[in-house]
Amino acid sequence: MSAVQIRCPVGPKRLLAILRQNGEQPRYLDDNTVEFACSDCARDLRKQGYDISRVLHRFNFLGVLVETVELEKSEAGR
Repeated sequence: MSAVQIRCPVGPKRLLAILRQNGEQPRYLDDNTVEFACSDCARDLRKQGYDISRVLHRFNFLGVLVETVELEKSEAGR
């Protein structure tokens, strides 16, 4: 069984998840992403003075970073 480690793309490289595969390449769909909140990145941005509630890293199922989204505290309640 092979595995793909999903890590924060910045900072100390926190392990967010491990996707396990049964020996086959996963089927890949363009819009099929997985999202993880990164407390390390949110904390670092708050220390720099940004009004950030959450930082979300979005990956495809191959473990490739698709995008990072920073949510301000005013956006988090929506």
